[in-house]
Amino acid sequence: MAACLPSDCLLNIFSYFEGDARSLHSFLLTNRNWCLSVVPLLWRRTFYITSHSNFSSKKRSKLVVTYLTCLDEKIIPFSSTSTASHKPRLPTFDYATFLRGFDFYDVYHAVGNWYAFQTPERRRKISFDRFHDMSDDECRKLFITRELMKQFIRSSPIIDYLALDAEQSLPPQCWSLSNFSDNHNSLKYIRTFVCRGNANKQEVYAALSQWCQNIEFLSIHGIGKDDPSGESLSNLIKVQRQLREFVLWNGTRDQLPQIIRALAFRGEKLKSLEFRFCDFSKSTPLETLANSCAGLKTFKLIRCGEIHSNLSESCLTPVFLDLINLDLQGTYISSESLDVIFKWSNINLRSLHVESTGGRFRIPKILESIASHCLNITYLKVRTKKDKLSQLATLLRSCRNLHSLKIYGSPPDRLFFFVQDTDDELLLSLRQTIPINLKTLVLKTDCAFTSLAIDAFLKDCGTELKHFEYVSYGSVWQHLNVMKKYAKRRGLEIEKQIAGNYKELLMRELGYIIMEFGKIS
Repeated sequence: MAACLPSDCLLNIFSYFEGDARSLHSFLLTNRNWCLSVVPLLWRRTFYITSHSNFSSKKRSKLVVTYLTCLDEKIIPFSSTSTASHKPRLPTFDYATFLRGFDFYDVYHAVGNWYAFQTPERRRKISFDRFHDMSDDECRKLFITRELMKQFIRSSPIIDYLALDAEQSLPPQCWSLSNFSDNHNSLKYIRTFVCRGNANKQEVYAALSQWCQNIEFLSIHGIGKDDPSGESLSNLIKVQRQLREFVLWNGTRDQLPQIIRALAFRGEKLKSLEFRFCDFSKSTPLETLANSCAGLKTFKLIRCGEIHSNLSESCLTPVFLDLINLDLQGTYISSESLDVIFKWSNINLRSLHVESTGGRFRIPKILESIASHCLNITYLKVRTKKDKLSQLATLLRSCRNLHSLKIYGSPPDRLFFFVQDTDDELLLSLRQTIPINLKTLVLKTDCAFTSLAIDAFLKDCGTELKHFEYVSYGSVWQHLNVMKKYAKRRGLEIEKQIAGNYKELLMRELGYIIMEFGKIS
């Protein structure tokens, strides 16, 4: 019956195996009808599959050979890809027409695998452009990479994924979009665009602004020194009618104001925003984005330092109502602004990573604020100090859906020995409040616990932990014995255990314990 299914049905079924090259290859050997349905799917993401799966360099080399047979013999002589006695057999299909996306680095890496199998005689027969301060071998590999990219864009009717490496160490002639200006029709279908590197990128932004208006995912790793105000990238953002996800690394203080305004302009469809190592000292992203990005579900500000905001409790306009994931790792926002965000996104917020100490902002009641507003949260990661953990019981009583709780901070100092008993009391006060759904618990801040306290905590804990980390006091072997007893009582097996002591002489009683448990099969 399967052999009689129409091609549309077969293609829909085979699409579930798009990332499984071996299964797809076995399907195409079934019969001619299956082969015709599988081949376009198997060759859609060839470079991604071979780069991120367990493929040998020889198989990646064969992939390049297949594409090279379709190139002009004047560029890549047949003698460089086969024996000199005969020309290689032309492929059954024009495989380049099936390709729907590629990454410059993946293509270059595959070409490098192919080039390593070529004899010196074959290498010398390959045409190439000479690039400054590069060896002939490197020039040949870059030249072939560029010619293959031209072939893909010229042959494929649709390129929906494109990633470029705009590195200063690479000649612009190899990756610049100006190479494709004569055959750019397929590029107007780009849905995902990634541009890495720190080279000049204005030409890239200008070309894409002209060709593409429906990019859905845009990731920029460094805006480029030739765009000091971010104007070119802002123009690219403004013309995208379907932009849903945006990622930016290393934005400067002068570039970010225009970028933020452009994102606000296209905010109606944005679902995810991520900024890493960006300097917001000349902009206020929270106010600009809060109202314009009403449907935002993921907001990440990673290692962005202090961010000024005028959001306060007097704010009556809803902000970030649909927010599900908020990540502020290494970023500091005032407690007033956080309270406003928690207040309006409370129903939907599920995942939160927040810093309560650092910078000029201190958040004295961060856990209580989360407990008051974010009742449905399932994942919480907080960097804080021991003096804030008195709020932890309130958090655990309110957030009964917690699946993962991770609390990090500075390790105990040398004065720890005089206050150690209070830490055991803190842990024991939590044992009756642990949510039944909690599976991951990490307590690695400036407090430590004895094996007796850990044993009592685990006996009265109402859930089965799968991952448990903490700072230990006393012999780590006693702590490991407690863990073995816990696993035996619960019918669990220890899948991973890491234990050790701090090396400083005055902290020799302090250690660290990392345990992972699983069901006995």
